[in-house]
Amino acid sequence: MRIAYNINKGDGWKAIAWVFSSVAAIFGTYWDLVFDWGLLQRHSKNRWLRDKLLVPHKSVYFGAMVSSKRRNQKKIIPAVDKS
Repeated sequence: MRIAYNINKGDGWKAIAWVFSSVAAIFGTYWDLVFDWGLLQRHSKNRWLRDKLLVPHKSVYFGAMVSSKRRNQKKIIPAVDKS
């Protein structure tokens, strides 16, 4: 979608590119947190974290969640140029 937007530069393509980039970033964040990191587990003995923690400080895991989200947000911004 981004390529189509870069070729055509229409408002419709811009909106579609934003939607697809946003969905991809949300899905990427979810995948990173749940499948790659094993986080956001509701029924774990460590609330919202996995049962077995490699690092004893829970704040490290929550910091990783925020960092992962911010990284994926940065992918959206350059996806569609601001003009």
